[in-house]
Amino acid sequence: MSWIKVNIIIILLFIFHLVGGVALSINSAKSIFLALTPFNLLLTFGLLIFGNNDFSFNFFKVISILFLIGFFIEVFGVYSGFLFGEYHYGKTLGFQLLGVPLIIGVNWIILVVSSFAVSSYFVSNSIIKVVLSSFIMVLLDFMIEPVAIRLDFWHWQYGIIPLQNYLMWFLVALLMNWILVFNRFKFNLKLGFGLLISQVLFFTLQSINFQ
Repeated sequence: MSWIKVNIIIILLFIFHLVGGVALSINSAKSIFLALTPFNLLLTFGLLIFGNNDFSFNFFKVISILFLIGFFIEVFGVYSGFLFGEYHYGKTLGFQLLGVPLIIGVNWIILVVSSFAVSSYFVSNSIIKVVLSSFIMVLLDFMIEPVAIRLDFWHWQYGIIPLQNYLMWFLVALLMNWILVFNRFKFNLKLGFGLLISQVLFFTLQSINFQ
């Protein structure tokens, strides 16, 4: 029965991202759906955990580590301008602590776990898996950045996305993916594929919308 649960969750993910992607192109609905962004990320995260069906100590230990790394690397990045470049967060992603939305740690988990699942499907070598997953993360960021600026997720100084942002994304992704490999992290590959493709669908719709 677990495969039925995974299929239902993947369908739900596609529905949520499709509806959100379309609604944000409708002026009368945009403000409402922007306000729902943190809840959508939390819901996605909840479905990720529920669908993976792993409630072990190791699973929650790993995602907790990823959350802390993702959140505090952003805190240091915002305050220093040294890591990713000069940027600040908008209001769309909700409650902030130390200038960074708490939900951003969850977003890092969603991105790295889905990328890791996809790379794990194609390769078994740990080093190649870490590198490929990190490369997928950077490709996702290329899609995310223009949309994130327009939706008030975050903003870059002078409106220019620095190249160091992508380099830093790759390095942080390398660290996170190494943690997944080192801890023998297990994730449902089909769910990971669905999760990643639903995100690509959302940001593709938004990219088309903003042309």
